[in-house]
Parts: sequence; C-alpha cells; structure tokens
Amino acid sequence: MKPIDSRSTLTSSMWDEWTSSIASPGRAVEDEIRGIVSGLSEVASHERETVFSSGRLWIFRRLRMLWSAWENTRNYEFASLLNIPRSMKGRVFFRLPSEIYATFRERESESRNTPWLRGLWGSCGSLYLPKTGYYLCFRISSRITEEKTAHLLQRNGFTAGRRKIQGKYEVTLRNQQEIADILASFNMVKTMLHLEEKAIFRSLRNQANKLVNCDASNIRKSLEASSRQIEISRNALELPDYDDFPAVLKDLISTRLANPSMTLEELGRIQSPPVSKSTIKYRWKKIEDLATPLWQRRK
Repeated sequence: MKPIDSRSTLTSSMWDEWTSSIASPGRAVEDEIRGIVSGLSEVASHERETVFSSGRLWIFRRLRMLWSAWENTRNYEFASLLNIPRSMKGRVFFRLPSEIYATFRERESESRNTPWLRGLWGSCGSLYLPKTGYYLCFRISSRITEEKTAHLLQRNGFTAGRRKIQGKYEVTLRNQQEIADILASFNMVKTMLHLEEKAIFRSLRNQANKLVNCDASNIRKSLEASSRQIEISRNALELPDYDDFPAVLKDLISTRLANPSMTLEELGRIQSPPVSKSTIKYRWKKIEDLATPLWQRRK
C-alpha cells in the first residue's frame, strides 16, 4: 500500500467509507440520525417541519440508508423530504417533520454515545493531515451541541481542544493515536489504517532527515577540524624548533598534510603503530600547544 499523499484521495475514500458502512442495529440507528441532524445548519422552522441544509451530498446518502432502517420514519418517504440542486452542486435542503424532530428533542439528553458522535462528525467534521500534525475537527453551529461533544469526548478519554472561530464552535483532536482510536470506534478501519500508514511514513522520513542532518553536521565539523589541523601543521613546519618535536607528533603532521580529508580515526589507523582516535586528539592538542606559542613569537 502506497502512502496517502493526496488530500483529495484520502478525503474521498474517507467519506465513501463513512457513507457505505453498515448501520448498527436498534437504537444506534436513531442515535446516528440524531447526530447527523445535530451537525446540519438549521435554516427555517415551521409548524410542520424544520428545514436543514448542507453542501455535503454524502450526508444525505448516509441519511437515506439510516432512514429506511428506523421504524419511526416509515410514514415519511425520504426522497420527498429533500431538495437537491439539478447540478448536484451547492446546498441540499432537508425537511425534517416536526413529529420526528420532537422525538429527537425528547431524547436529546440520551445522545451521549458513539453512534451519535459518528453521525455528528459525518455532517460537520473533517480530518486534516498537513505537513506536520494531525487534526480531527468538529465545526458545530450550536453551543449546546459543542459542549455535549466535548463532554462526550472527554468522558471517553480523548483530549479535546475547543475554540470559537468564524461563528462556529470547533472541537479538535490533535493526538494521532486518539484520532486513530476514534476512527476505529466509528468503524472506519480503512481510514484509520491510512492514517497510521501516514504516521509511519512521517516517522521514517523524520528519522532519515535527522540522520542526514547529523551526517552533514559531522562532515562539516570534520572538515573544519581538518582545515584547522592543516593550518597548524603548516605553521609548525616553518618553525626553527620543528626538528625538536617528538617523532610521533612529526609523523602525525606529515600524515595529516598528506591526507587532508581523513578523519581522526582514520589518521590513527595509519600511524605506526596504529593508535586510537582519542590518542590522535591528544597528540593534536600537544602539537597545537607547542606550535602556537612558537608561531606567535616568530610573528
């Protein structure tokens, strides 16, 4: 399976999964319908019905499936309650009969479960995977619904952020594992796997970048140290007291000048006899201590 790089690919597959998943039996059907309605925008209220709208066509495909599975809606043909633009673009209007809406309001306090939350997220939620971070967000019109959503998430162990922006109330999850958990609770396994695949891909990429940056830093430091050692070596060769330097130091100077790109560890291997990196560092310190004062006096 390839990493999900396209936001449109993830979005389309995610909502296809939300729309087509099998409806839970019994009371869960009513709870999910109630959740969907809670996330819609209310545009008008009349004695016989309340009108809601949304630009998300997939909501109404899901709602039609649930509608036929709930016994309280048998007297209402779902298609007759919709006003869909001919172009299949723009907002869809849904006329909810007052009898059904009254039932929803009577059981409002009972809507504190996963099916309700699943329906709500489908009608007003989003999942974002920017270059960094993960965001599962509910954008809710009603303050009461926002408070209930945050309470339900917190009761189930999720860490939810809350804010008001552009007239909407946002409830957001930003922890990748928590987002995966809530998607699993919505029976959206494919989307959850896509998210976890993305997380693994990002982790590997970040680790590779760290290794590359570390290698680049080590190479830069090694080059800087080598340049400094070559400068010291050249200065030492011009000193009148150079012949009095210990033989091991003169050997190190000559090997450094002959091998300007070698690391300290590599320089140690070609000494006679071979020595460790720490020994090479100690000898360079001795060379610097000897050469610098002599060079300064000469200047």
